[in-house]
Amino acid sequence: MFETIEAMMPSSTLDISAVLMIIFVCALIDILSPGVLAVTGYLLLTQPKQLSSRLIVFLLVIQLGYFIIGLLLYFGGDRLLKLIEDLSEFDFINWFYTVAGTLLVLVSFIKPKESTKERLTSWIPRQTSIKGIVILGVIVFLVEFVTALPYFYSIFLLNHVAVHSLSSIFVIIGYNLVMVLPSLLLLGINKVFKDRLQLFLNKIKSKLNEAPISSLLVAIGLVGAVFFNIGIRGILN
Repeated sequence: MFETIEAMMPSSTLDISAVLMIIFVCALIDILSPGVLAVTGYLLLTQPKQLSSRLIVFLLVIQLGYFIIGLLLYFGGDRLLKLIEDLSEFDFINWFYTVAGTLLVLVSFIKPKESTKERLTSWIPRQTSIKGIVILGVIVFLVEFVTALPYFYSIFLLNHVAVHSLSSIFVIIGYNLVMVLPSLLLLGINKVFKDRLQLFLNKIKSKLNEAPISSLLVAIGLVGAVFFNIGIRGILN
């Protein structure tokens, strides 16, 4: 990973506006986080009344993790990047993600018995506490941050072109905000168009309630696809 980032570094005399444009493009690449979007959708469907508090706590946990990692990388984080590289390229972890993802995708195609359906639907959480949201945020962060190459590249680019430390910190904060922009937009839409959005969400919920097992299996398949993608990218790298 470190060699890849080094090879992609432009000239150290690059104009600051060009640097910010590159970082903005990297942030746009990181904007579609499957874990963050999945949790946002889950909260919209299951806890619309507590959406603001739950989603803000979740996003704060995720972005606090990224912000701390960003600061550590910026202030001499070669050793930390090497550790992240070792984690993302450790064959056992990569193969675990790949195999687990494959199994989850295969499970999503299974048609369970009626008794199994009842047990599975009883496990689907309808409400999530703040503590549960914090734990969920930590899990999503740990799963996804090892693949955040655009973020790591942006941090090292700031160091490479010798951007002032205070300005770099503000850029890192801005990057983090862009990363969660879809979730913030959905939160804003929920505030402004709450009644209309809830009508639309209720239609989705009614369809999901008619076939909860099918919905759960689809969710399992999506999680499996995400795991498989993370694992196979680590193996190929």
